[in-house]
Order: sequence, then C-alpha cells, then structure tokens
Amino acid sequence: MQPPVLQQEITLDGHWSALAQVAQACGLSREEIAEAAIKGAVWRKKPGKKAKLKRIRDPEAETAAGDTLVVNYNRSVLDEKPLQPVLVSDQGNYSVWYKKSGVLSQGSKWSDHCTITETAAAVHGKKCLLVHRLDRAARGLIVLAHTPNACKALAAMFEQREVLKIYRAKVHGKFNLSVPAKIETPINGKSAHTIVLRSHYSEESGTSELAVDIKTGRKHQIRSHLASVGFPVVGDRLFDPDREHQADLQLVACELHFLCPFNGKLQKVQLDDKLLNKSQ
Repeated sequence: MQPPVLQQEITLDGHWSALAQVAQACGLSREEIAEAAIKGAVWRKKPGKKAKLKRIRDPEAETAAGDTLVVNYNRSVLDEKPLQPVLVSDQGNYSVWYKKSGVLSQGSKWSDHCTITETAAAVHGKKCLLVHRLDRAARGLIVLAHTPNACKALAAMFEQREVLKIYRAKVHGKFNLSVPAKIETPINGKSAHTIVLRSHYSEESGTSELAVDIKTGRKHQIRSHLASVGFPVVGDRLFDPDREHQADLQLVACELHFLCPFNGKLQKVQLDDKLLNKSQ
C-alpha cells in the first residue's frame, strides 16, 4: 500500500477546532495534521484578495474563522529524516555551516523540515534565514542569518559579488585548459562566469581536482559549465546522465571570504580537512 498523498483546501468556521476541521476534511488524525504542520506541510491564507499563502506550524494558535488552510500531505516526504548540519563559525547575527549532500536549501509546499534552515535552527536554537543557496547534491559551506537585517546585508553582498566563493570539484578526465580558465557560457539566457583557478590530475583515478571560483550564482552553474567544456563533475547524474555513476556528486563549497557587514573585518572561513574529506 502506497503512503497517502493528498492536497486539501479547507475554509475554517468558528464552531470547532481548526485541527478537527482539517482532520475530518483530509481523513487523517489530528496528530497527523499537527505533525504535518510542524514539518511545514500546512499553509494559511487569510480572507482578502491580496492575502498570500503562509506556512504555519500550529493551526490552533495561528488561525481564525474565515481563514483558508491548504494541506499538502505526503507521508513519504514527512517521513524523511533530516541530516544534522555542522556549525563552522558563529558570528552572532549570522553563522556559517557545513551542509551535507542531500540537504535542501529551501523547502517545498510538501515540507521544510529537512532544509538547512530548519535543521540548523534545531541545532543552534536560533531562527535561521537563508542567505544564499547550495545545490542539494553539493555539500560544503553555507551562510545563514539570524536576523532580518543580517539576512538583507549578507544577501546583498552575495548578489553584488562581494563574496569570494571557492569550490573543490573532481571531474572526469585530464583538465587541459590553461589555468586560470574562464568559462562564460550563458545559463538560461543569463550571463554566467566561472573561473578554474587550479587543476591537479590523478592518473590513478583518471580524474582532475579543480579549485573553482564563481563570479555569478546561476543554478547548477559549476556543474553546467564544467560539463559544457567536456569535464563533467564526478557523480553528476544531471549533467552527465549517460555515465554509470559509482559516487555521489564530488562538488564541495570549501572557502568563503568576505568583509563582515557588522564589524568590517575580513572573514575567511575554510572547511577543515576532516569535513573537506568527508564523503557526505
């Protein structure tokens, strides 16, 4: 029997509890609805044409008569176990974390309990706001803010290319472009700039280990650019689909350099060897 998947929209009345109304409409227990809400599968829209859907955690405390609740219930998604991130640097208003491969930067309509923001908040005890993204399949350093002001300031720095981001990528073959090698193929019609800073070839594995800097932040930029010049990242099932892959994606965000927006000091955050050489 397949785990239940359903989407249900319910407009609340004021005669009985929100949990009871939603549970009856969905054919689920109150406990199942409460769990789904905590994990980010329940959304609320207040009355009014301009009202927007907003994720809620407690339908009893956060709703009123006339509100519309949208439940996106997928038992398989809700049963996923979150991977715990590692705190690398705590700067008060923001922090830097090691995101493991498989961890989402952002949630979906079905849940957000396995995202880096929610898992880091559970570890740190502080609200965590996403500053920039890292591919789900990639791992490495990611910055999270703990206040709206910090999020705005840091996000602006990333958007204005004031953050140096160094990645380590293991690619198939002997990288034969002269370094530093610039790759500037547009991605989805937008400009994109990747620089391969260093390259080391291993005859034993038939792979090259690259140090890569990106000047733009397009979706899957490094993977797309390296594949476009004939050197797909090891384990990249998206951009190298015809190969039989034996490893997970070998792409790691290993260094971040930026001026702290609060004290003006240079922040140089690097993964230590223990985390850098992890398989996940």
